[in-house]
Amino acid sequence: MKSAFPRQRRHRHAHVNLGLLLMGSILSVSACSGENPVPRTPAPITLSSEILSTPLSTADTDRFFSITAAAGGHYYAAGFTTVNEDSQMAVARLRTTGELDTSFGSNGIATINVAVGTGKKAELARSVVVQSDGKIVIAGLFEHDTTATGDAARDTDIAIARFDTTGQLDQGFGTNGVTRFDLSTGVALPNPTPNSPPIVRGDTAWGLTLLPEDSLLVIGGKHADGAARTDTDYAVMKLMKNGKLDTTFGTNGLVTLDVEQGNDSPRTAIVQPDGKIVVTGHTEIAEDTPNEVVTAVLFRLVSNGQFDSSFGTNGVVSHALGLRIAEAYDVALQGSNLVIAGYGRQATATTVDILSARFLPDGTLDKTYGEGGVTLIDVAGQDDRSRTLKILPDQHVLIVGQGKPTATSQDGAVVLLTPNGRRETKLNGNGVTLLDFSGPTDALFGLVLSADLTQAMTVGWKGVNTQEISPTNNDDARVVRFPLSF
Repeated sequence: MKSAFPRQRRHRHAHVNLGLLLMGSILSVSACSGENPVPRTPAPITLSSEILSTPLSTADTDRFFSITAAAGGHYYAAGFTTVNEDSQMAVARLRTTGELDTSFGSNGIATINVAVGTGKKAELARSVVVQSDGKIVIAGLFEHDTTATGDAARDTDIAIARFDTTGQLDQGFGTNGVTRFDLSTGVALPNPTPNSPPIVRGDTAWGLTLLPEDSLLVIGGKHADGAARTDTDYAVMKLMKNGKLDTTFGTNGLVTLDVEQGNDSPRTAIVQPDGKIVVTGHTEIAEDTPNEVVTAVLFRLVSNGQFDSSFGTNGVVSHALGLRIAEAYDVALQGSNLVIAGYGRQATATTVDILSARFLPDGTLDKTYGEGGVTLIDVAGQDDRSRTLKILPDQHVLIVGQGKPTATSQDGAVVLLTPNGRRETKLNGNGVTLLDFSGPTDALFGLVLSADLTQAMTVGWKGVNTQEISPTNNDDARVVRFPLSF
């Protein structure tokens, strides 16, 4: 339905004083027998984070965007690798140590090259899930036509691929292990940034969520319908376990959403205990005008793909959060409330900051969170962004992303907030730790907690160019793990 509204090496072992207190308990001591205990604030817990280099290719770009945990202590990280200037969707299996499990795929890595051709660099996997039988599913985008030239060569489609537990494509999924979707014909628009490639508005997939009975929810976008339209709409698809479209969901398996004819950017989705689905992203409204604003978007669907009228307005929340830019990248349940993470900025600011906000079950902004419902974290007056969050058992909010300590350096960022969205000062005194991978544009993107809640694993990349977006760089994937102490 549619609504209008090579071999791994250990890079380095970095002991970082995270000072990460994940429980807000108060320690007490007695001065001598019989005296009343005197409460004191516990000293910060010092943790060591381990940064592992995980290059998926030797001379070309590779990055990790997401990670998930699986039975047996395995982790799977998804992203892309590049061979001879041809990008490929990739998934790696990691041990609990964060190192590659070389028994999987080829030396720990499994790839699929959907769009084969030199210079085809749009292809990548943004997300990964593991079904109950241990099979691994990744989702992303690829070039629609590898024989096209010019702007037509930039049109993208959606690909979902499944691997068995050995890292081989599962021939029982889709067609030869891959399901492809062409939802729209993309367009290429001029880029206002000098010497930058055109902006492409085609089909894309960001999120992948596992549903009951191993069905799959793909959170993506498509070029908006209409000859004059140059924006994208949200597009959510439900697939059956075998990769076939579930036509009982939405309209023939697809739900689309157009927010104020703005440029919609899909991100992730979660499933509530009642089976309802919450999707997040952000929308650029009145693009390229003086009144341009980017709003954080949440919309909720019931299990059959219909919009939940008890949430927001007709199932949709589009909220600027009092900012000029408010981009939502991830959403998580904190009890019955919804916490988002992303980045944003005030109307008078020139840089973006790490952002978090909380919404009540009906979609109302919870103004008791942070400052009036919103938390903004500026590391050092430069651009900072968050990408993924997890709610810890004590309801603290753990976020990863990237922060810039100077105008010319960017590091991976770990942020810890109290349950009510305030900086947890037990983390380095300000709630933030930066991790330097020795590149000028390092970043963290995916985050997962171990099943036993003893450690966190986060993934991203070492960025080697001064500009994070570059078609000729040699970024290398990174894995970071650190224990969770309770």
